[in-house]
Amino acid sequence: MSRFIVMMVAVIVTAANALAQDIAGQTEEKQDSIVLSVNDTIALKDVEVVTMRQLVKTLDDRLSYNVQADPEARTSTVLDMLRKMPLVSVDGEDNVRVNGGGNFKIYKNGHPDPSLSANPREVLRAMPASMIKRIEVITEPGARYDAEGATAILNIVTVESVRIEGVNGTISASINTFGSPNASAYVAARVGKFTLGTTAFYQKQAHRQFASEDETWTTYKDTGTTMYNLYRNEQPAWIYSLDLNASYELDSLNLITASFGGYRYGLHIYGDSYIEYHDAEGQLITSYDNPFDLPHYGFMSWNGRADWEHRTSRKDEVLTASYMFSTTGQHEEQYDSLINLVNPPFAFTSYNKWGKERFIEHTWQLDYQLPLWGHHLLEVGGKYILRLNKSHNRMNYDGAAELDTDTRFKHDMHVGAAYASWRYKVGDVTLRGGLRYEYSHFRASYPNSDGEPFGRDLHDVVPSASVHWQLSPFNSLRLSWATSLNRPGINYLNPAVKRYTSTVEFGNPHLSSARNSMLSINFQHTGSRLTFNVKPTLTITNNLIGTLRTAHDGFVYLTNSNDCRYLMAGVGGFVQWMMTSKTTLYMNGGLTNNGWGGNLYAQLSQQLPWQLRATATCMWYGIGHDLNHVYGYSTMPDPTIMLGLSRSFLKENRLTVRLNANSILHKHQVDKLYVTQGDYVSHGVGRYNQRNVQVSVSYAFGSSNTRVKQTETTVENDDLVGGLRSGN
Repeated sequence: MSRFIVMMVAVIVTAANALAQDIAGQTEEKQDSIVLSVNDTIALKDVEVVTMRQLVKTLDDRLSYNVQADPEARTSTVLDMLRKMPLVSVDGEDNVRVNGGGNFKIYKNGHPDPSLSANPREVLRAMPASMIKRIEVITEPGARYDAEGATAILNIVTVESVRIEGVNGTISASINTFGSPNASAYVAARVGKFTLGTTAFYQKQAHRQFASEDETWTTYKDTGTTMYNLYRNEQPAWIYSLDLNASYELDSLNLITASFGGYRYGLHIYGDSYIEYHDAEGQLITSYDNPFDLPHYGFMSWNGRADWEHRTSRKDEVLTASYMFSTTGQHEEQYDSLINLVNPPFAFTSYNKWGKERFIEHTWQLDYQLPLWGHHLLEVGGKYILRLNKSHNRMNYDGAAELDTDTRFKHDMHVGAAYASWRYKVGDVTLRGGLRYEYSHFRASYPNSDGEPFGRDLHDVVPSASVHWQLSPFNSLRLSWATSLNRPGINYLNPAVKRYTSTVEFGNPHLSSARNSMLSINFQHTGSRLTFNVKPTLTITNNLIGTLRTAHDGFVYLTNSNDCRYLMAGVGGFVQWMMTSKTTLYMNGGLTNNGWGGNLYAQLSQQLPWQLRATATCMWYGIGHDLNHVYGYSTMPDPTIMLGLSRSFLKENRLTVRLNANSILHKHQVDKLYVTQGDYVSHGVGRYNQRNVQVSVSYAFGSSNTRVKQTETTVENDDLVGGLRSGN
């Protein structure tokens, strides 16, 4: 932790020094001038004007990262770009966090994309960054966005409108020393008023890439019994995705857009778990091996959208009508054997788990934007969402049929919402305020059991406000306050009991919505050679939906409850500094009171002779003691160091080749997890394969300006926690 604090102090001192130079340079630019008369003849030497391409921009409600200005975007993935995104962190297992937490949603082109939200880790690390224009972090969603679950939104912007005929596209491919290939393609074409774009990618994950080994030591407080667990697994997988986007301009005031897309994901996990128990005196109680095989895990997510945007002759007056249909589903089969049994505490010798879940959603939405007198802008709208969820789970035990379970669960939800948002801009100050009302009704039932159906009606009013002040052309300040909701999804509500050799899991059908409040201050300086951002935040939740862990009789019982209180204070920020005309430093990090943990991403980029570009990257997540639940914390003791080398070829640099060496210092990533409170204490060490070399190639063809047009607003659903689209 001390190393992290020293590094952050060094960054602040360095940034302050560069800021002074930057401001002095800007002052000189304003004051210095050369006056030439028409009769003067002066021979001037070549003058090199050095400035960096601006990657980050602060708007009145969001931060924007210019992906196309990043030279690594040609052969990187969206997940690689998110590692550089201010206020965003991606750990060694590719888990994404925003503002230090996982309570965020993913949008594409301004509206929710279920195929991104369902399994973001798998999709984003396969999606080519060359198809992305910018990534936005909406850290304080206003009244126009759903109150449900959105303390932050990642908006991935892929396209914009132009009026050039032609075809363009990008094809990319990569492979690493694990043997995992990745291929993608993007093509867009425009004929008259009609534009069509398509994106496709495929990735195969070799069995060695995410092979892991975990060791856990647990002590139960009531008896003093200790448990040791050694867990090894490998998980080959594949994923493919297809997206189609189309737009048609009826005339200068009317635009129709439509899209269809999604992905399928398959996974095979197999391995072994060895468990042994000892009593308080150290005598062996029981031990056994648990080989397991999950040959069939499948996940799919598909959605379609249609939008009609109507503009009037009055500037900024826009009416948008939208409809979205989405469906997600998962299917799994797992087989576990129990061998080498010594005094087993259970009667069964093997068990298998089978499960299927399906989520269907229909959404209708209407948005109206109206400029009022002076500099006032009014936004109003309404939405209706119909969600249909169902699941079927079975557990069968050889030798103990009385434990068999077969549970069907059905959960339907109706959500109606109305909002009004007001914006006022005067001079360098922009004020925003909004109010959103949401009514939700849900009903749950058990089709094949005697469980009593239950339902609930909820009424929520969600306010928000912000002030954005452009202090100067180079400095801006934003103060924001926002509230949001988290409604439980089917995975959190489903009461189906899943009993394993040492744990028992089940949902809680009596969960209610959680309410979150967040206050933040954001300062950004934007200069020709130095740009930095600092953002302190405070987040409060009194009834957070969290995991409830209890232990008795040698078992750990896992469910969910609204009993968690959450208070997080933190500060995040980034620095982009052009040290010389060919050297750039980028740093992104944060520190929170979640056990006083933090994260750091730093990259040094150097332009070399022969048009080569070299990068050295340090990723360090899980610094300090990062609370991962109310019972304990996690830490990652070592940073990950990566080296990269790239070069572009052909006309307009259309062909780019990149070589990356990942994790050059450590062959494995090591994570440590601790449980320090509750009915038991434990600590664990996880090791994951990480060192590899990757070669990437990308080629751009055709006209570089053809893009599919998008409406300004469209369907904007925020996903549930504990549902098929929660990203768990």
